[in-house]
Amino acid sequence: MRETLAKKYEQLNAQFSRQLVYRIGLEAGFFSEYNNMILAMLYCLDHKIQFKLYSKDANFDKENGWTGFFKPFCAEDHTETGKVHYRTANWRFALKRLFKGQKSAFRSFIPYFLFFKKQLYTQDVFGKCRDVSPRKHYHIPELGIEGNLQDACARLIELTWRYNEETEIAVDHYKKRNNLPEQYIGLHIRGGDKSEEADLLAVDIYIKKAEALSGIRDTFVLTDDYSIIEKLRQHYPEWTFHTLCDTDERGYFHEKFVEESAEMKRNKLIKLFASMDILAGASLFIGTFSSNPGMYLGMRMKQDKVYAVDMPSWRIW
Repeated sequence: MRETLAKKYEQLNAQFSRQLVYRIGLEAGFFSEYNNMILAMLYCLDHKIQFKLYSKDANFDKENGWTGFFKPFCAEDHTETGKVHYRTANWRFALKRLFKGQKSAFRSFIPYFLFFKKQLYTQDVFGKCRDVSPRKHYHIPELGIEGNLQDACARLIELTWRYNEETEIAVDHYKKRNNLPEQYIGLHIRGGDKSEEADLLAVDIYIKKAEALSGIRDTFVLTDDYSIIEKLRQHYPEWTFHTLCDTDERGYFHEKFVEESAEMKRNKLIKLFASMDILAGASLFIGTFSSNPGMYLGMRMKQDKVYAVDMPSWRIW
């Protein structure tokens, strides 16, 4: 079914004459890069723009880019031209600043009303594709898209989240390490550099939310800090906590991650992908929508199965 969807997307995408070359893997963590790619793909479908990918020298796989982990879903631009990426420009934000008297914003706004660009690059749509209401309705019958932003993104995740053979074998290996029951709760509790973006929430908040929603006491926890697992097991002995987090992991820091060897990066990403697949199969998920894994699962899973402890409803982060 996913292969059929990918074929339909390829056919529809090829019909559009105006093109966007979207660069993935520039500087952020994987799910930040991936979520924004999905939003850009949807923007292109909505505006009849052909989506092309540039993933050469991506920070998650400098040698193979996207196909180092996943099957291709669109044409790739391998030229140096495709690498073009300036400082991200958000024309709506620039306009607001302009009217507030900050004339320096004019430089980032002027390209959008002076001329029509047939060849677009990441910075031409990055702000626009994020500046959209979650309630916006999408009607793209060729791909079976009929619904709001989350519904549309879920469909695009379905067609892009297709592992290549090597990745699938490696991910399955990690999935089999956890002897999970059929019904379980998924939790994402982040440590590491997330504390630099937002205050970290106590583990109690996640458990109280889970207890209010379900009587299930088997849980899979995605975390980058094993001390969180230790706290959970200490304070909630009646619960069973599963995780792929190793005992020596004490928080994810992106600056350190990008400096690691290609093999180390790959192993960590494979384990992360396996964890995300496990979370997506949970009876319900509880995390934070202000984290990119939480934003991703808010798009991938059914909307009545996804909850956050930091926001009342899902939104673009």
